[in-house]
Amino acid sequence: MSEEANTPSIKRGFILIRDDFQREGESYADLSEYEQEDMFLYTRLRECFLYEYNGSPCRVFEVDVIDDIEKDPDSRKDRYYTNKVRIMRMVPQEKLMQELNIGHNCTGYCNSGDDNIGDSNSGYGNMGSKNSGSFNIGDVNSGSFNAGDCNVGEGNVGYYNSGERNNGNHNAGCCNNGDFNAGDFNCGNYNSGAFCTGETPFMLFNQPSPISRDDWMNSEARDILILMPKKSTKWNNTMGLTEKEFQAQPIYGGDEQLDGPTVPHYDKADRQAWWDSLPEEKKDIVKSIPGFDNEIFEECTGIHID
Repeated sequence: MSEEANTPSIKRGFILIRDDFQREGESYADLSEYEQEDMFLYTRLRECFLYEYNGSPCRVFEVDVIDDIEKDPDSRKDRYYTNKVRIMRMVPQEKLMQELNIGHNCTGYCNSGDDNIGDSNSGYGNMGSKNSGSFNIGDVNSGSFNAGDCNVGEGNVGYYNSGERNNGNHNAGCCNNGDFNAGDFNCGNYNSGAFCTGETPFMLFNQPSPISRDDWMNSEARDILILMPKKSTKWNNTMGLTEKEFQAQPIYGGDEQLDGPTVPHYDKADRQAWWDSLPEEKKDIVKSIPGFDNEIFEECTGIHID
């Protein structure tokens, strides 16, 4: 570490050590000094746990700094690097629960609210982790009364639903029973609208397809096409400026003469070259997609077919 980055004013802090650090014959009780290159050191207990805990068994220790320390340049929090510390004490679990939970009767860490079982919940009565809302069973729900994971809304049973009272997965809307519905009160899968049953016809080239969605997902044509060059996320502008230089311009975003970022985008030339290099038998497989239309294909992919 550089001497310029040395921060001698920090004498004590907190570190997190996971249970799997132990080598044969060692235990936490054997620790007096702990050495690890570029370990994270925190000045506040809450930040130590909040930014390093990943759910695996671990312990938090209060330590004295006995080596140089360096501020983490990528962190806006009070996080530092150091290589060697002296163990003062292990922070008891009761202390962690008291310090890290804003609420009462929580089992877990970093909860805001009461009666949560799990970690990083905001709300009440959640069983799981990283829920925002109340009475959720599962993880990463935003809303209340959800059973499952990653739901946004209320009363959803399943995963990745957006809306209310959906029973299934990946629904957007309300009161859908099934998967991948967009709309309300649908009973089935892949419906867009309301009060639809079963599964809506799969569309190809703007027309109802004679093949099913599952047939398309398992088709050779799809396997070929998903290998075409993807959209690029590289910075691209005609002024020759870097992204930071462009954003520093006084008229950034306000002058149509400035050709700014085109992100994300794909290069049509790359895709055309990819298509032109395909063996003829693979081209024939793609062109045999039911209802294949050259103009629609070019509009969607940028690939021209004579």
